[in-house]
Amino acid sequence: MTVLSSDLLENTITSNMNQVAKVNPVMKNDENASQNGEISTAIRGFSVAQALIDGIPLPFSFFGTSTNEVDRIEVISGLSGFLYGGGNVGGTINYALKYPKATPFTKVTLGNNGGQNYYTSVDTSQNITDKLSVRVFGNYQGGDTAIENYEDEEKLIGVSFAYKPTDNLDLGLYYAHRESTTGVKPTWIITGKRPDASSFDTKKGYIPDWANVDVDSDKLELKANYNFSDNLRLRTAYIHKDADRIRPYFYNFINTNTGNLGRTLDWNYKQTTKNDGAYAYLDGDFNTGSIHHSLTFGGSLGTEKFYASGWHDNAWDAPLGSKNLADYNNWNYTIPNSTVEKGLSRKQFKSNIVLGDNITFNEQWSALIGVNYTSMEMKDYDNNGNLDGSYDKSKLTPTISLIYKPIEDLTTYVTYIESLENGSVIDNPADTKDGQVFDPLTSKQYEIGAKWSINPDLLLSTALFRIEKANNFTEYFADNGNGKTQTTTQDGEQINQGIEILLTGKPTDSLTLMGGVTYLSPKVEKTEDKALEGKESQNVAKVQAKMYAEYRLPVSPKIFLNGGVYYTGTQWVDSANTQKLDAYTTVDFGARYETKLDGYDTTFRIYASNLTDEKYWANSYILSDPRSVAFNVTLKF
Repeated sequence: MTVLSSDLLENTITSNMNQVAKVNPVMKNDENASQNGEISTAIRGFSVAQALIDGIPLPFSFFGTSTNEVDRIEVISGLSGFLYGGGNVGGTINYALKYPKATPFTKVTLGNNGGQNYYTSVDTSQNITDKLSVRVFGNYQGGDTAIENYEDEEKLIGVSFAYKPTDNLDLGLYYAHRESTTGVKPTWIITGKRPDASSFDTKKGYIPDWANVDVDSDKLELKANYNFSDNLRLRTAYIHKDADRIRPYFYNFINTNTGNLGRTLDWNYKQTTKNDGAYAYLDGDFNTGSIHHSLTFGGSLGTEKFYASGWHDNAWDAPLGSKNLADYNNWNYTIPNSTVEKGLSRKQFKSNIVLGDNITFNEQWSALIGVNYTSMEMKDYDNNGNLDGSYDKSKLTPTISLIYKPIEDLTTYVTYIESLENGSVIDNPADTKDGQVFDPLTSKQYEIGAKWSINPDLLLSTALFRIEKANNFTEYFADNGNGKTQTTTQDGEQINQGIEILLTGKPTDSLTLMGGVTYLSPKVEKTEDKALEGKESQNVAKVQAKMYAEYRLPVSPKIFLNGGVYYTGTQWVDSANTQKLDAYTTVDFGARYETKLDGYDTTFRIYASNLTDEKYWANSYILSDPRSVAFNVTLKF
């Protein structure tokens, strides 16, 4: 597991999930996350588009969470169905929400996220009594960013309580309301030879100024932990989340054979997602003779109800009338009102029951053995309330891991995991297969690895892995007059084999590192379309290397330098492997100065993202972000 702590998020002035994906050593940054307010990334070559919240799975919860709501972000590479049920194959991301701290504090931050985007945030944690604590936080942010016609506005208020009525019982309550407006990045559809990214001005954005995503969300969480004894514990939690979204989809067309430019817009009217999720686990420790057992039994569930007002899905295929890319920024159009009454478009229910035993045989040998019974049910409806597609599937999947410690600081392991993964739902009228639902399938992972504690604060880990999952991909094309611009396909297996090496921690008291290298061999096998057999998966970088570092200068007062170097290797543009995207390297650099002003702890920060203003294709349809310089000052008292 890699963890992005609240300190790291603060010191890199992280304002959206794109920056999270960039800094984390196992995640690929597709630079399209901030539109929904949540992660849009890939781990080990597989897409990860939704996260857990405090360990609770919420199906298809794609939008409505802010970096200003979380204390830390945890990332697990590979399958994790044993812990959280079926879902993401490449890895799992967990948002740990803000709860009161043991030591009271109050922080006020004034800052700028680049361009004219300014913000004010407040975060305070206080002890009301020796048993009851409260935390209140908020953020107000607005203005244009470093990208033309791309604003970023957030209004956030949240409160949480921690209550310990007895020594054995801990209770928690969390509520947050968030309203956000963010810009949109267009999907680029290229006919002919792909133009080099350097031919674009990434500061332009290439969308009109009225192109925004509006998201309003509310979260309510309840938690309870009870210790029956030193050896028996109960963990429970429940969360409810409501989120409304209005989003346009822009498709910019370039025909490099003719030089013609065009565009299509699909307008996504107001959508509402209602999610409920919960878990309950019983943890027990006991011995059978000389063998120690740490047993976990319990389960989790998650539900989704998705309401949509339909799409304005006329082709809107409009030639620009020029060959000037800057004209993409100008488009006067009045969005008509929806003629469809908002109705239930999709509902889901997911549950899993887990039984696992972490068995310690002696100081050197241990094993993790478990089973997970996962159930997935989904129904998808058209605008008239008719059933478009559905699935209802359950499966028992195993997890087996054998662990060996040859010396105290070195742990080796071998693991086999199966997990039921979600079936894809095509819910986009621009897709030729709109309304189609693919059945859930079983993914498999084989892994062998080692973890070495170089010192108490520095961990080196490596893993060799093979992951097998259903091969899903989307390919884009120019609108031919029927409003269709893409086709989503499920055919065969995507098999990713690779090696992952991670280094995290503190080599010295002054230096902090978080980085890693991932090498992938992504292959497509067992396809019905034999033209795809043996091809490499599209939009998967074979090599990724990252290193973030923070160094305290040997001076007084405290001055820190921080930043990172991030390399992403070549990627195939299409499933047929006819065109490749170039590799790219970006550099971030920042500094902070910690001092006291009028007796208050004060921190000044500055952080430049994409310092060299590198221009590149993040994937086959998204251009890079330009250089952006953020700064802030924080008072703590």
